[in-house]
Order: sequence, then C-alpha cells, then structure tokens
Amino acid sequence: MKTLIEINNISKAFGKKVIFKDFNLEIKEGQKVALMGANGCGKTTLVEMIAQFSKPDSGEIKINLEDNIKQEIGIQLQEGNWPTGITAHNMLDFYKAVYPKLTKEWEEKIKKVFEIDEFIDRPLKKLSGGQRQRFNAMISIMNNPKIIILDELTTGLDMELQFKIIDFFSKNTKEFNQTLLLVSHHPEEVEEMCDRLIIIKDSKVFYDDSIVNTIKKHKSVRALMDKFFKGEI
Repeated sequence: MKTLIEINNISKAFGKKVIFKDFNLEIKEGQKVALMGANGCGKTTLVEMIAQFSKPDSGEIKINLEDNIKQEIGIQLQEGNWPTGITAHNMLDFYKAVYPKLTKEWEEKIKKVFEIDEFIDRPLKKLSGGQRQRFNAMISIMNNPKIIILDELTTGLDMELQFKIIDFFSKNTKEFNQTLLLVSHHPEEVEEMCDRLIIIKDSKVFYDDSIVNTIKKHKSVRALMDKFFKGEI
C-alpha cells in the first residue's frame, strides 16, 4: 500500500495553547483509521488540517493524490454555516454542478441511506441536531471521494439510523478502497468501521496499533480506552 497522507513535523497552536509540536503520522491508502483521545487533544484540528480547511503553523501535510485533492477529500463538518433559506435540495443541486461523481443514481442512493427526503425542502438552519448530523455526513460522501473524514458520525442519531449509516460507510469504503479517518468517542463504532487505532495525547501519537491487535491485547477498544483514561497504559 502506498502512503496516502504524510504528516511531517507539524506544529499548531491557538494563542498560547499548543495543540501539536513536531507531530508525525503516515496513513496508507485504504486504511480505516480511528482517532481517539481526550477532549481538546487535537483530533478535530488534525483532520481539518488534512482536509485543508486550515494550515499547520509549521511542518508539512502531503496528500499523495494526482487528482483534484479538494474533490477527493470528503469531510463531515460538525457545524454548517449556511445562508438563510438554503435547503438540502438547493445544496444537492449545487453539488451536482461541481461534483462529477454525483450521478442521479448515486444521489438517490445516499438520500435513501441518510433519509434526507423527510426534510429536503426545509431550510437547513431549521433542522434538528440529528437531521444536521445526517446531512453533514451525507456531504462527506457526495463525490464518493478517495479520503473520507468523519467527526463524531453518529452523535444525535437514533439507534436504527446509527446502524444503517455505520453499515453503509463500512461497506462503501471497502468496496471503493477508500481511506477513512474517523474521529470518535464510541469504541464499538471504531471496532465496526476501522482497522487501525491512534490515540493522541500531549501533541503526540500515544498509541498506534491495529484494531485486531488491540482486541487481542485489551479485549476491546472500550477496555483499552478505560485503561487510557485511568492512566494504566
């Protein structure tokens, strides 16, 4: 597998708060990587830099793609700042104009998975938290990109939708050999969707192993995280 994402000696701070200092990481093409750790450790900051929404203060993030990088990175944003009155229908029309992979067939499939039709003509600013979560998750996959970034995928969703959406991403990333970065606080979600686990602590990679090895050594990702938060590893 080729190295798809190279993070070399990056540093990032917000004022006096240092998030990363000389941070390094490599992610191979097709890997499904979970990013875990305490609140504020930099998980969301890291994926936003990978998605080119922000830049490190120093160091380099290299995405080894020959295609249009911005069209090949799909990210689920936690918040959406949409103009007043804009609907999901409006956004789909816009994305169809700019995303070549958003065919009518693909549009109908993802609308069904994320159950968008129930609010497709409602202004996005008037959606409930769960509805916004579903729409934001759908945005990440609209172009069926080579890199998918999900940040707290199932927060605010009922259990039936959680299973449905997790199953969709698990099967789709496998079918198209997509690289997945999943920021999550849900160990069972990580076990279902990922093959590699990274824990970030003190601006460094504190833990990096496969999900298979993690379960062999610690019985489950939940058990590992319990030990981590208790300071037992």
